[in-house]
Amino acid sequence: MIVTYLFYADWKLTLLILATLPMMVLLTQIFGTRMRPAYREVREQGAEVNNHLQDTIANIKLIKACANEGYEIDRFAERNQANMAANIHVVRLWSAFSPVIDFMNHLGHVIVLVYGSWEVMQEALTVGELAAFLAYLNQVNQPAKKFSRIIHTIQKAAAACERIFETLDEQPDVQEKPDAIALPAIQGHLHFEAVDFAYQVDRPVLQQFSLDIQPGMTVALVGPSGAGKSTIANLAVRFYDPQAGCIRIDGQDLRDVTMRSLRSQIGVVSQETLLLYGTVRDNIAYGKPDADLETLIAAAKAAYAHDFILALPQGYDTVIGERGVKLSGGQRQRLAIARALIKNPKLLLLDEATSSLDTESEHLIQQALADLMRDRTCLVIAHRLSTIQTADLIVVIHNGTIVEMGTHADLLTQGQLYAHLYSLQFPKILPPEFDPALGVCPAVNTDTPLSHPLSLV
Repeated sequence: MIVTYLFYADWKLTLLILATLPMMVLLTQIFGTRMRPAYREVREQGAEVNNHLQDTIANIKLIKACANEGYEIDRFAERNQANMAANIHVVRLWSAFSPVIDFMNHLGHVIVLVYGSWEVMQEALTVGELAAFLAYLNQVNQPAKKFSRIIHTIQKAAAACERIFETLDEQPDVQEKPDAIALPAIQGHLHFEAVDFAYQVDRPVLQQFSLDIQPGMTVALVGPSGAGKSTIANLAVRFYDPQAGCIRIDGQDLRDVTMRSLRSQIGVVSQETLLLYGTVRDNIAYGKPDADLETLIAAAKAAYAHDFILALPQGYDTVIGERGVKLSGGQRQRLAIARALIKNPKLLLLDEATSSLDTESEHLIQQALADLMRDRTCLVIAHRLSTIQTADLIVVIHNGTIVEMGTHADLLTQGQLYAHLYSLQFPKILPPEFDPALGVCPAVNTDTPLSHPLSLV
């Protein structure tokens, strides 16, 4: 309406004022294209500072143990300096943009005063009309000034939105089929059929891996680091999909069922103990949120965690801190075991489940697991061979393929890779058929020599 009146009052003068509009639009576009990358840099540098702080606080014991406080202070100073430089660059751009827009607005007033005064002298415009024109022009300039401020906010928000949408648009590698069905209650028959898998195309982890695990069996996976043992467990929970072959549970291809129905029936205790910030009760019940206190305590007792929990200041309501920082490594792992057991799963995946336990705690939990493994299918990954000697089947993996299968006694008698690994942990107990001086297990068909010693860590 105001612009319409300005054209009505003096169309020539209005056109002169509007002549500054293309220049303002051009300047806005130029500064906008420069400000968004600048704000993107501010976000990235701010994230670097936050990541460094989080990493430093989480690993404060390591930093102090290595006496690297000064080094970390210097690293933080570098990141903080980069963050400050990015913010100063944005301020400089804004400091240049805002005065330019204000100048263009004031230029319009100057044009009105100069040309309008000339029209008044020519009696083409009265003084009152000129004053009214200026008053209305000022009302137009106020939104223009606000718009220049809004541009600043828009560019700042756009840079932040880019990072948000990058995360939202990220598609997981493992996706559920639209017609996926809910997996019924499982019996625990796990079958790997000619599975090929690689994290990188040119570096296969598993090659034509086939393994049939009957319900109720305890199967242990053994082999040197990097052989693919943890990968097999991750595939069973469908954290990844194989590039070839298939994995079935009770005859059902994992890719045809919903991930929720699959994972809700599997108990997992990983090599890295993962606990959430909250109470002991919250962490155990995370495996089954609707579990009552009686069930929760039963799971804790089964994992031999009940006694130490009662010794905590508030018992089951004790806050254990981020990642269980207030607990010892063995206590954290026993809580993780209790969290898996409370689900009462038919399939248990234990990836070095007792690696952080002392000898006494390990012995107690092994007794508990021996009872709990009954009528359950258990896939156990272990480097400490003393923990899997009673397994129904021990599968020895090397370079992504199965090289031996059998019971503990049978594999020792064969004197191949398992016997070699066993001799490294128990050098005084050597099978008669195995000669460590050979340096290579003779029956293992591999291009990579198994030199003595072969690390299991």
